Amino acid sequence: MDDRSLPCPRPWRAADGSPQPSGTPTGAATAATFDGVPGLLIPARQARVAAGVVLIIVGLGLGGLSALLIIRGGVGPTLGAVVLGILGVLLLLAGFFALKRKQRMVGILLTPDHVALTWVHPVVRLPWHDITEIRPLSLRIGRSKTAPTQNYLGLITTDAAAADTRMRKVAAKFGRDVACAVPMRTMDIDQLVVLHSLRFYLENPDARAELSGDDAVRRVREGRF
Repeated sequence: MDDRSLPCPRPWRAADGSPQPSGTPTGAATAATFDGVPGLLIPARQARVAAGVVLIIVGLGLGGLSALLIIRGGVGPTLGAVVLGILGVLLLLAGFFALKRKQRMVGILLTPDHVALTWVHPVVRLPWHDITEIRPLSLRIGRSKTAPTQNYLGLITTDAAAADTRMRKVAAKFGRDVACAVPMRTMDIDQLVVLHSLRFYLENPDARAELSGDDAVRRVREGRF
């Protein structure tokens, strides 16, 4: 599917009218089960790989520094080398564990009954009947009119307090009726696909039954909104 064929709302456009990018997504919508409830998962980016690599690099650096201190000799440098060596080994183990650890299914889960944001704790669940609008939002970084903006997806509900306090801190910047404001840079599929997927199932209640199976996956991947 060519995501560029999907209409881009004005809040997500740059000053020249072109779509404001939100990273380079590499994921795809998939069927998933979360807490025993099947649904369509719109995946979020995870920092697991990057964090694991950083830990390994730092661990190797400490190991190298430890070796240099041992070569230098002396009681003080040797004790320092032991401490740095232990820290290096611990960081290496943590890095390898992070890389091998099974990825959690995190993102926006659409089920026939509700929308769940699975990366926050506790999980935010918003029933479809409480959601009144899926609103594209943007936040300017800086005071200049030409400053870059970040795109957000606002979930407007009959009760904005339905989300937890942490989600409301960001949402409050956009208005009292915004329950959640999801930064599009955290999503791992094209932002326009995210927007139109949620809008489609909000506006077509009869189609929500397919969210528990593969029909929804095919619809989103093919862009049939």
